[in-house]
Amino acid sequence: MALDQISAGWLSVVPALLAISLAWYSRDAIIGLFVGVASAGAVYGALKPASAGVPQDMIGGAFGPTLGAIFGLKHVPTIIATSPLFSDAWYVENVLLAIFAIGGMIGLMIRSGAIQGVLEALVERADSPEDAEKAAFLAGIAIHIDDYFNCLVVGSMMRPLTDKYNISRAKLAYYVDSAGSPAARLAFYSTWGVALIGFIGGGLEQAAAQNTLPSDMSSYVVQNGDSVQATTDQIWPLFFNSLAFGFYSWTALIIAALVAWQVVPNIFGMGDEEERARNGGGVVGDDHDPMISREMDEYEVAETATPDWRNFAIPIATMILVGLGAMFWRPNPVVSAPQMNTLFSVGGYQLILPAGGQWSFDIGGVRLGLASFAALVVAFVLYRLKGDIPSNKDATEAMTRGFKGILLAAVILMFASSIQNAVTILGISDFVTDWFSDVPAFLVPVALFVVTSMVSFSDGSSWATYGIMFPIAIPVAFSTGANLPLVMGAVFSGGIFGDHSSPISDTTVLASSTSGSDHLVHVKTQIPYAIICATIAGTMFLLLGITLPESFRIFPY
Repeated sequence: MALDQISAGWLSVVPALLAISLAWYSRDAIIGLFVGVASAGAVYGALKPASAGVPQDMIGGAFGPTLGAIFGLKHVPTIIATSPLFSDAWYVENVLLAIFAIGGMIGLMIRSGAIQGVLEALVERADSPEDAEKAAFLAGIAIHIDDYFNCLVVGSMMRPLTDKYNISRAKLAYYVDSAGSPAARLAFYSTWGVALIGFIGGGLEQAAAQNTLPSDMSSYVVQNGDSVQATTDQIWPLFFNSLAFGFYSWTALIIAALVAWQVVPNIFGMGDEEERARNGGGVVGDDHDPMISREMDEYEVAETATPDWRNFAIPIATMILVGLGAMFWRPNPVVSAPQMNTLFSVGGYQLILPAGGQWSFDIGGVRLGLASFAALVVAFVLYRLKGDIPSNKDATEAMTRGFKGILLAAVILMFASSIQNAVTILGISDFVTDWFSDVPAFLVPVALFVVTSMVSFSDGSSWATYGIMFPIAIPVAFSTGANLPLVMGAVFSGGIFGDHSSPISDTTVLASSTSGSDHLVHVKTQIPYAIICATIAGTMFLLLGITLPESFRIFPY
C-alpha cells in the first residue's frame, strides 16, 4: 500500500539535496539516489512515527521522532515498490521491459555485424580527417535508440578511424556525447520517450493534487482511490511539445554538426588537443590517463556475420512502424467521426488520422514495450535465418550481454522513479511552488532551466533530475501562468545541459571510456561548447517567455 502524501515543508527537499550532494561527493549517481530515497523513509517516519511502528505512548515524547526516523527506513521498500516504474503495469511494460528488450537487441546487433555495417557504410566515404569527423558525428546520429547504447558502441567502433587520421580522442568523445545523446533523447521511440512520459505524468499528478490542473486537462489524470494517476496514453502530445521546445538538444546537435563540417572552430582546450594530434603529438597527451572500455572492446562480431547496414535498419524500422501502428491502428469504434477520419477498416480494426485540424491522442500512445519486443523478435529471426549469428545459443548469449549492458540504465531509472515518488510523498511540489509564487510568468521558463541545469550538473543524472523537477515545474507553470510547453522544454533542456557538463555524468563517463579519452580532458574540452548551446537555449527561453502567450502550443492537446 502506498504511503499517504504529507506536507513535510522544508524537509521535503532533504532527499533531493542528499541525492545531489552525495552523488557529487562520491562521484556515483546511484549512491546519491539510494541515500536520497532512504532519507525520505526516515523523514516520513520522523513526521509520522505511528506509520513506522513507534508505540503511541512514545509519539509525543522527545524520542518519538528519533525512533520514527530510524524505524522509518522500513518505508524504503514501499517507496520503491510504489514508484511509477513498478506500481503501474504500463510503466513495467513500456519502460522497464522495453529497456531490456532494446538491450537484448543491442547485443544481437553487435554480434550480427549490424552496427559494424552502419559504421562501415559511413567509413567508406571517409578519406580525410574532415570526412572522419563527419562519420563520427553521423554515427552518433544513426545509432540513437538509446544514449547508453550510443556511447557504448560508437566510441569503440569509430576510434580506429579517428586514430588513423590523427583526430584527438577528446574530439571523438565530444561527438559521441554531443551528437548521440541529444539524438537519442529526441527520438520518441527510444528509451527516453516513455521515461519522459512518466516524469511528465508525475507533474500532472502533482498539479491535480494541488488543484492547479486546468479543467480542460482533467482527462490527463484519473482518480485512483484517494490519489490521482496520470493517464499515460493521453500524455504524448505534451511530450512532443517538450521535444519541440528542447532547445539545448537541438542546439547541441547543430553545433556538433557545424564543428564536424569545420564551420565552427576548435575552441579553448579542444583547439589544443587537435593541434597536438594533427602535428603528430598523439591522439592523447603524454600526461593523459585515457579510459578504455575493455568490455566493449571484447564485444565482438560473430565470425559468420557479414556486416550489413540493413541488419540495423530492418529491426529499427520494425520498432518505429509497430510503435506508430499501435497509436493509429485501433479497435473499431474508438472515437467519434468529428474528431478523427477513418482511412479504412479491416477485421474490426481501423486506421485513424486526425480530422478538421483537431488532434487527439486518445488512441493508445506509442507502445514501446510492444514495439521493442517486436523488433527484438525480428532481429533474432533475421540474423539466424541469414546465418549472421551461428546458433541459438550464440544469439541468447548476445542478448544476455545486451541485457547486462543496459542494466545500469535500468538501475538509475529505478532510483530516479523512486526519488520522484519519495519527494512527491513528502509534498515537495507544494513547498517549491510557493517559491515561484512571486516570480513573473515570463521568467519561469529560464529560471527552471537554470535550476534544472544545476541539479543535473550536481547529481550527474538527467533521469534523476527529471524525477525531481517535473513534479515541481508543471504545477509551477499552471500556478504562475507560464507557457506549459516552454516550461517542459526548459526542464528537458536543463537536464541534458547539466548532464553534458558534469564530470560524474554516466553518459559522459561512458563517452570518455569508449573513446579512449582522458575523462577530465573530455569534460574540459566539451564544456565550452555546452555553455554556448546553453546560452543560446537560455536566451530562447527568456525571449519566448516574454513573447509566447500561455495558450500557445505546437502540438494541440
